[in-house]
Amino acid sequence: MLDTTEIGIFTTLGAAFAAGLVFLTLWGKQSPLRVSAYALIAVSCLYVGFAFRSDDPNSWFAVEMTGVAIFGSLAYLSIISSPWFLAVGLALHPLWAIVFHYNGSGAAFTPGPFALANAGFDAALALYAVYAILQRAKTKAPAPIAQDNRKTRRAKGQ
Repeated sequence: MLDTTEIGIFTTLGAAFAAGLVFLTLWGKQSPLRVSAYALIAVSCLYVGFAFRSDDPNSWFAVEMTGVAIFGSLAYLSIISSPWFLAVGLALHPLWAIVFHYNGSGAAFTPGPFALANAGFDAALALYAVYAILQRAKTKAPAPIAQDNRKTRRAKGQ
């Protein structure tokens, strides 16, 4: 276990990486939510690599692949359906990191600083995802009503 100073440092470092990811995606004119969905899948897959360091890699591989399936499904659903699936996945993934890989039996093969940085990264992205979803809902123009469409067609001579 790390002391509280190290917990603060590594969690903050993870949040800083999340801020950098959001900044770079906005700067590159990409969708931060879509990139965050890919990041959720990627960090889930990193734990699969750590599983090979355990005393029982076969069992832990299965556990970690279950995590990839759960969080990958939430990321995929956020792309094809609602971005709220991403917010839920990003909010739950820090629990996966802390409960199983920092405090739980996965701590035997997962570096503590990585689990903490991952928790900070995911939590910061979850907060950004909620902010972005709410901003999009607030600024989204209402759907046009049918009468407006008819006026537009008449004006064009259709």
